[in-house]
Amino acid sequence: MDHFLLLIWHALLISVFFAFLWRNDASGRRRLFLKTFLIMVVGGFLVGWLMFPFP
Repeated sequence: MDHFLLLIWHALLISVFFAFLWRNDASGRRRLFLKTFLIMVVGGFLVGWLMFPFP
């Protein structure tokens, strides 16, 4: 399985967990889910891209 797919799967599960843990209303859950999901996916992609030139 591709590492990027695993990153997306992990970000999805953690974002859903934190959204239901920390927010009570549906709109707050959606905003927190999107924010944490995008931060984890984009952040992981950027860190991987920055580490690419190093062996």
